[in-house]
Amino acid sequence: MRVLTFFNVVVAALSMGSILAEAADDDVESIYRLGSGYPVSETGLRIGGYATTKIGLPRADPWYFDVSDLSLFLTWDNGSRLRFFSELEVGDVLSAGEHQSLGTQKAHFEFERFYIDGLVNNNLTIRLGKFLTPVGQWNLIHAAPLVWTSSRPVATENLFSTHASGLMLHGSVSVANRQLEYSVYGDISESIDPYRSKKPFENALGAHLRYPLTDTLQIGASFANFVLNDLPPTRYNLAGLEVAWSYQKYELSSEIVYRTSDHTNIKSTWQSFVQSVIPLSQYWFVVGRYEFFEQPQDKPGQVGLLGLAYRPLPPIIWKLEYRLGTNNETLAADGLAASFAILF
Repeated sequence: MRVLTFFNVVVAALSMGSILAEAADDDVESIYRLGSGYPVSETGLRIGGYATTKIGLPRADPWYFDVSDLSLFLTWDNGSRLRFFSELEVGDVLSAGEHQSLGTQKAHFEFERFYIDGLVNNNLTIRLGKFLTPVGQWNLIHAAPLVWTSSRPVATENLFSTHASGLMLHGSVSVANRQLEYSVYGDISESIDPYRSKKPFENALGAHLRYPLTDTLQIGASFANFVLNDLPPTRYNLAGLEVAWSYQKYELSSEIVYRTSDHTNIKSTWQSFVQSVIPLSQYWFVVGRYEFFEQPQDKPGQVGLLGLAYRPLPPIIWKLEYRLGTNNETLAADGLAASFAILF
């Protein structure tokens, strides 16, 4: 009965997603291109966002259903040197489970991002506000329609805050006839963002570099020095490496992060993942991922993921995946998950 109920919810969610996608594609495309946002006349404003529906059947826990994210993007760019971006997210808009009826009990609002960019020149932009922490690439493109799996790798969020609030200098410079992308930032979350997200920085300094070695291969590096407000008061140093290769529709990517502390009771920790994407046809893809993660209070964990993704249009994706591992109950539990995501 549990499995039948779960798959009844899956079918209902997939049907709902198909209706949304068809409506967005057929009715709205005459006004704007799906996934690019809606321009508000000649004001320079553009409204967009994304929505995600997820269903999970963990091996050791009850099944659940969530309209997990409904994000609204507001962008302003009138061609001047100043630009503005904000992302308001409604989390867990609707939720249900084996022991919970469908409702809005868990719904909550949060400003995921809000910042002003000032263009200094073609190589330098100054950003002030709340932004995604530039550690690796997954955290910078983590929106559900843009990634291949319903779950994100542990290494992309566990050892640092996914958001920073403060000042960032970012841009690109020419190195060996290719563009080296850079960002340097300082965080003062307590002053700028009093309603901070889970596990925020107290303060932080960091940098991120990304460089294309070839047209298909890119590498990157990250560094951050910070204090987290939900752990013993100590400073952490984090270093990260990343690599991404893509050819036609094939992809291979990996990230590694290593964190140390000056606190004698907190051990150094490293976490990593490697993920591949293989096209089966124009719209269907097989996704595989392996993760290894040390845990400060437990034995090292590892997990493997096998998934199937259907992307009929670039802004729309269906995902089905199964995850299995060892010592992974807390950070990446075993189980089946399915989701639908649309960028509008």
